[in-house]
Amino acid sequence: MLVSVLGAPAISVAESAKAATPKPRSEQAILSSPKSAEERYLNGLDCLQAKDAVCASVALAGINPASPYAKLLRGQIATLANDWETPLRLLIPLQAETDLLPQAYGSLHATLAFAYEAQGNTLNALEQYVKSEPFMARAEDVADTQARIWKMLSAQAREALVEMRGESPDPVVQGWVDLALAVAFAEKRARNIDQWRAAYPDHPAGEVFLTALSAVVGGQEDASMPPATVMPGKVALLLPLGSLRYAAAAQAVLDGFMAAHAAAASRPEVAVYATGEAEATVAAYQLAVAEGAQSIVGPLTRDEVTALAAETLAIPTLALNMPEGEFKGQYNLAFYGLSAEAEARQVARLARVQGLQTALVIVGENPLSQRMGKAFAEAWQTLDGNISRQLDIPAADRLPEFKAEAATHPADMIFLAAGADQARLVRPYLDRAIPTYGTSHIYDGAPKSIQNMELLAVHFVDMPWMIEPGGSGGVGNDGVISGETRRLFALGRDAYRLLPELAVHPQPGRKLLDGATGTISMGHDGVLVRELPMAQFRNGDVVLEPIQ
Repeated sequence: MLVSVLGAPAISVAESAKAATPKPRSEQAILSSPKSAEERYLNGLDCLQAKDAVCASVALAGINPASPYAKLLRGQIATLANDWETPLRLLIPLQAETDLLPQAYGSLHATLAFAYEAQGNTLNALEQYVKSEPFMARAEDVADTQARIWKMLSAQAREALVEMRGESPDPVVQGWVDLALAVAFAEKRARNIDQWRAAYPDHPAGEVFLTALSAVVGGQEDASMPPATVMPGKVALLLPLGSLRYAAAAQAVLDGFMAAHAAAASRPEVAVYATGEAEATVAAYQLAVAEGAQSIVGPLTRDEVTALAAETLAIPTLALNMPEGEFKGQYNLAFYGLSAEAEARQVARLARVQGLQTALVIVGENPLSQRMGKAFAEAWQTLDGNISRQLDIPAADRLPEFKAEAATHPADMIFLAAGADQARLVRPYLDRAIPTYGTSHIYDGAPKSIQNMELLAVHFVDMPWMIEPGGSGGVGNDGVISGETRRLFALGRDAYRLLPELAVHPQPGRKLLDGATGTISMGHDGVLVRELPMAQFRNGDVVLEPIQ
């Protein structure tokens, strides 16, 4: 099943994302009041902004069919059904009209721009966007239109931009094409923006837009670094959006991926394939390759990754989990995910660096906790650490017995292989004087929470997105609430940013990204390694600890 990731654009003249949705007048009011063609057209525009085709059609019925306003409104109504041929047929001749309202001219050119863009005619779309801009009264609408222009141009291949260069006599159009060439495919990007400013001093691309663009590309000014890797072509996302169990997690990953896509200077085409079962994942992969995908991101669940890892993969693929059991690395397959086992192994390394030698391992009842406990114990013993005892977290009525049992096994650290709820349950029954450690699973993502007081002084590793000062992991900062959802959002965000790095098949040991999910490097057999910062619960909050 192919899921569209980009909806049809609104008909209003580059309406601001923050503007309230217009409230169209009732159909009866539109028909009953004596209105001119201009007034009825403006009523129809209100309806279109609310995406109400019936309401707009009522406004159209009150306009003489021979009027240019009737033709304009009829063409714009067609776009609500993704019909882009009708507006081109009806609206192109209207460009010769000389007595339209300014709002009508602006909407006319914006609608033609949407139609041309939908048909892949980038140059004509750019020309119409440029023509629409002088009719915009609000700075927000101008900024939105320029963002649409940049999104469209930055997704073009270099050859297409070069071919487009010089084809339009409009200097504003030419300036946009030259800016895209300077930024997306040049080594000295920020320098080239300054040169572009000098060449196009009167271009309408605002200083705010150019300053933001310079900030995005300024980090690539280091002459010792190679030119930025161009984002690969069409990307296919394989996510279990069709699974009742995993749909919410898949949506969080998709949201993060598309947020990074929207913020990028160069944007490939993205197609999303909804999966759910292992067999469906293999079929979706084959379909994505057949439909022209040049790289794959996903699948997300362990069963799906296991099934896909058994196939011979034709194009670069970034799986978002690890397969079950033993697996054989292959050239086009990399594994990147939020592995709890990897976090447990990192805790073992950090604790050993701090000189701790004997660990008491406390394990929750679920399979994930069991895997974390096993991963920690194996890593700890490999590092010549000793395990005094492993204890399972009991039911609440047996916690006093558990406390006595834990006290009989001296250790200089405790590892909590548990989620947040079980960690809070068992922590009061453990010796608070013994340094206690956990993974990200003991932090539910709610800073300054009274519930965190039960975990006072516990150390844990987590992604920068969740715990670093000034990061975007705090509640509300990224538009989502639960800690698990925010982590999955960050996973999707970094997956997008990793694509150009993986396209060159980096060697083991190479650092790929300082990302939202950690410092990511290429490991062996295609496994990406995340190094996480450590934090500690203090007074109900979480505090980042200094690097040892």
